[in-house]
Amino acid sequence: MQTDVKSYHNTVSGVAVPYRTRLKGVVVSPSTSVTYNTSIVDNLPLAGTYNIPGTTVCTVTIPSTAGLVAGVSRVVLVTGTGSLVADTYLVQTVPSSTTFTVTTGVLTTSGTVTAYTDLLTELDCSTGTSFYTFIPGEGVVAKNGIYVFLPSASVTTTIFYG
Repeated sequence: MQTDVKSYHNTVSGVAVPYRTRLKGVVVSPSTSVTYNTSIVDNLPLAGTYNIPGTTVCTVTIPSTAGLVAGVSRVVLVTGTGSLVADTYLVQTVPSSTTFTVTTGVLTTSGTVTAYTDLLTELDCSTGTSFYTFIPGEGVVAKNGIYVFLPSASVTTTIFYG
């Protein structure tokens, strides 16, 4: 039995664990009955840029798109500048080794973005009731630590790791 499991409570998006560990479980605590998507990702931030030229197609440029699969991979995009909504997005296309596209609302904007491309788990909540998600076995490896993306101030999480 593992006895060194720790916990960390997030009230805002950010780094929960800055070193290699295993995600063991997550408690999601929404305070309203609105649908929210919370993502727990490997803490490997990729600085890049994005461009939305007045359509719903957002092109993101980062150092490497290795491992991203169109129609399958999901990424967390955190806006640095511009008006892209920080969220978890489905990758639509991967046209090159440094670009991918996602679908957004109709915008005309561009700016800087931080992309997290290795999701450990993604949890949806749509009621004001807290719930626990157990990660079976030894948990999910977070090679670079754990970053928690909270879509709203109406959601908090407690992660368990070790």
